[in-house]
Amino acid sequence: MVYALHRLAIPSNDEYSIPQLRMMIREVEVIIEREITLEEWNNL
Repeated sequence: MVYALHRLAIPSNDEYSIPQLRMMIREVEVIIEREITLEEWNNL
């Protein structure tokens, strides 16, 4: 994922645990400086 000057490697593994998903989402939220809404998540 690339956002402005930030780059985050997102592995292509199809099966993630809930804690792993939460960690990745929180990293993205830090990068974009806001929370990801449920609607945004569902639209992915």
